[in-house]
Amino acid sequence: MTLQQLRYIVEVSKCSTISKAAQSLFLTQPTLSKAIKDLEEELGICILERGSSKTRFTAEGTELLCYAKQLLEQANQIENRFINKTVEKKRIAISTQHYAFAVKAFIELLNSEKSSDYEFYFRESKTYEIIDDVFNKKSDIGIIFFSDSTSRYLTRLLSSKEIEFTPLKNFTPHVFIRASHPLAKNSKISMKQLEEYTCVAYEQDNSSLNFAEETVNVSGHRKIVYIRDRAAMLNILSNTDCYNIGTGCLIDGITNSDIISVPLDGYSDKMTVGWIKLKNKAVSLIVEEYINHVKTALTLAYTGTNRK
Repeated sequence: MTLQQLRYIVEVSKCSTISKAAQSLFLTQPTLSKAIKDLEEELGICILERGSSKTRFTAEGTELLCYAKQLLEQANQIENRFINKTVEKKRIAISTQHYAFAVKAFIELLNSEKSSDYEFYFRESKTYEIIDDVFNKKSDIGIIFFSDSTSRYLTRLLSSKEIEFTPLKNFTPHVFIRASHPLAKNSKISMKQLEEYTCVAYEQDNSSLNFAEETVNVSGHRKIVYIRDRAAMLNILSNTDCYNIGTGCLIDGITNSDIISVPLDGYSDKMTVGWIKLKNKAVSLIVEEYINHVKTALTLAYTGTNRK
């Protein structure tokens, strides 16, 4: 097995077909096919499912692809450090659902960073995109939540992609509303009471409720608005009687000061927020630093109507 063979299968994954990958690599298709076949025989596995319009990786091929990406990344680091004599930029990429504590942690990471060269990525994304970002090594970690109702499905999905979930904190469903909302003085709010108000939810582009950021199914609500970014959510909640259902997590300086959270009556479904990463990928020091900032931010987070 050679690094060149690993580069070949990574290129096939990018191009979707062997013919396109061969063109990208300036090889003939038979040459590329033989190199992959030789690797399959050496490892005793089938890497690709052949015969369809698009080349698909088998389960073992997908696992090998993950290892290949890591090895090539490490080889590139060695080459840059010892051959090109360059110091690689400090880098971290984070994909997350729309959480104030995740933003707070990222701000703290930026404020504490002393390096002269770094490259940071912070992506607030849809749930399935977060999982794909981690699986495809676009992001080092992702931040998502499991609920009692989605835990079984998401556990199976992450396991199939060799991704592990580490829990951080448990929440119960809360209703986000503005402080001047007609229901703001309630100690709890039921879905029945919310029927006349507009629900604002994060768009997922996926029909499966297992990917929703709202632990309660709101898809059948009479009045619903779908959005994609957290800033739009906060502005809508601050200026209308709309509501959103989530962790109820509030953080001073991050969450709008006129937004409160009230427990959702009748729903005890636990929301476990945590972070995900590839099982076979080591966590870098800067990733550990960010996770520690997340843990600190969660100690500052609160739910309710009273600002700290």
